[in-house]
Amino acid sequence: MNYKKIIEFLKNHNGYISTKEIENIGISKVQIPKLIKDEIIRKVAHGLYIDNNLIEDEFFILQKRFSNIVFSYNTACYLLNLSDRTPYELEVTTIKNHKIRDKVKVHYVVEDKFDVGIIEITSPYGNPIKIYNAERSICDILKNSNSVDIELYNKIINNYFKQKSKNLALLEEYAKILNVHKKFQHIMEVLI
Repeated sequence: MNYKKIIEFLKNHNGYISTKEIENIGISKVQIPKLIKDEIIRKVAHGLYIDNNLIEDEFFILQKRFSNIVFSYNTACYLLNLSDRTPYELEVTTIKNHKIRDKVKVHYVVEDKFDVGIIEITSPYGNPIKIYNAERSICDILKNSNSVDIELYNKIINNYFKQKSKNLALLEEYAKILNVHKKFQHIMEVLI
C-alpha cells in the first residue's frame, strides 16, 4: 500500500484523520487495520485516528468527536492561566438538548448564549481548540459559583482582575447577557 496520501493528509491536519477522511483520500476503510498494524496510525476514538508518532491531545480529540462543544469553566480558566489547578475532569459547554456521552462535565446553555465569548487558542499539545474567553469564563463562574470551591473561585476572580488584558466593559456586557449583572456589580464594589 502506498502511504504517501495518508502521511500527507496527517501532516496537513494536525496528525488526525477520520474514517470518512481516509475513504475520501481513496483508501478503503478495510485497509485501516493494515495502517494500524504498519504503525502509520493508531485509533484514539470511534472513527478517529492519529499519526502513530504523535502524543494524543485529549482537548483536540474531544472537539473532533463533538464539534458542538466549547471548553469552559475550570478547564477554560486553567487554559487561560486564571487558575493553576489542573481540572479533575474536563468541563465543556454545549447547547441544550445536545447529548455528550463522555467522561467530561457538561454544562448546557440555550442556543442564543452558546456563542458568547468563544475564542480559539492553541492546546497544550499545539492544536487549535475552542474555549470561552476570560470574560465569559468569569461570568460562568459567577453564575455557578458552586462549580468551584471558594478558594479557587477567589483565585480565579483575583487573577482576572490582576491581568493587564482584562476587559471590564466586555465583562459587564457579558454579565448582562448571561444574567449575572448583580453579582458582577458586587465583585466590582469589592475589588475596585
